[in-house]
Amino acid sequence: MLRLVSGVAAVIGTLLLSRRSEQVDLWRFAVCWWGVLLALDGAVRMRHKVSPLPGLRDLLACAAASVLFWDFFELLDLRLHDWWYVGVPRTRPGGAAFSAICFATVLPAVRLGLALISPGPAAGPAISPPSPQAARVLFPLFAASLALLLAFPTVAFPLAWLLLWFLFEGELARRRRDQEPRLESPLQAFRAGDRRVLLRLLALALPLGLLWEGLNFGAARGWVYTVPHFESPKLFEMPLPGYLGYLPFLLECGAALALLDRVTPRLRGVPAAIMLLAIAGFHWEVDGFGRRATTISVAPRMADARTLPPSDLEWLERAGLRTPLDVLRAKRPVPGRIRDLAEVAQVAHLGIPWAERLGRAGVRGRAMLASADPARLSERLATLGDEAPDPALVRLWVREARESR
Repeated sequence: MLRLVSGVAAVIGTLLLSRRSEQVDLWRFAVCWWGVLLALDGAVRMRHKVSPLPGLRDLLACAAASVLFWDFFELLDLRLHDWWYVGVPRTRPGGAAFSAICFATVLPAVRLGLALISPGPAAGPAISPPSPQAARVLFPLFAASLALLLAFPTVAFPLAWLLLWFLFEGELARRRRDQEPRLESPLQAFRAGDRRVLLRLLALALPLGLLWEGLNFGAARGWVYTVPHFESPKLFEMPLPGYLGYLPFLLECGAALALLDRVTPRLRGVPAAIMLLAIAGFHWEVDGFGRRATTISVAPRMADARTLPPSDLEWLERAGLRTPLDVLRAKRPVPGRIRDLAEVAQVAHLGIPWAERLGRAGVRGRAMLASADPARLSERLATLGDEAPDPALVRLWVREARESR
């Protein structure tokens, strides 16, 4: 009971504080999701008296696998550009650490959620036989899907949420027969005539998806979407059709957890430490790629402005107005040029550098951004000499400016 109450209190408390403190809001998603894990663990223990992640080693293994698991999607997004990050930590070590803390919650959340809605905490373990025939189909499916996605990202992007299911199920089908009961993947259970694993994962998909998107909504540090052909309408930041992607995504998670359940017993001592270091190194590199390619803004500071004269920057420092949100919340009069810059920087948390580039394109203030034609604005930005933003991002900014008026 204490874990459940503490987890719920952490989520509610963080959400309330994030409305008053920008610093708390920057940590909102990470703190809330670890609170969710604590609450889920408490709920599972209340129901089954034991958790599927009973000790620190179990949690660490699942969390590390979760970071590796999600890093694959980050690599895919380098080609897809379907989601973008805002308000990331200003230093690369800080950014890599924060993203790892967030990515580490994905598989543990699914593991605990699956245990909560299953008759037992182990979620129905079984001895699964190999299936070479299935492996011979699944591995080519993975390869073909990956090739299609990379070749035609604006059309084949839904395959991103099936790729790892094919890969993991193929590996599970290839492996030799289990020596003892293990967590079954959706396809392993289905081949054995048991549809319950698949149905439970599908039942978790939308609740977890809504929770993920809801806790990210409007966060000063989070992500926004520019999904091809489905830019609106939205629920939270996610376009409505995008929630369908959580259905196959949960199947990927289920297969990943089944594979993890077979791998972790063999990883102890030095091999486990080497694996953790390898995952950390891989994540460092992936985060570096993403920081250059899919990051829109870092945690904002008015001092980042290059178009404001030194006198304005000195005035902001004396007034204690260090971020765009500080400027917009200020009770004292603020010069119009400073307020206009802060207004634009706060639209979808696009940040000071992009706000200044929009200013160079003739956009000063949120109202002017809201009235802009996205196509023409994209063209003007492309003529400024700097790297032009994705046109989908410009459409997002204009739409967000209109909705926030």
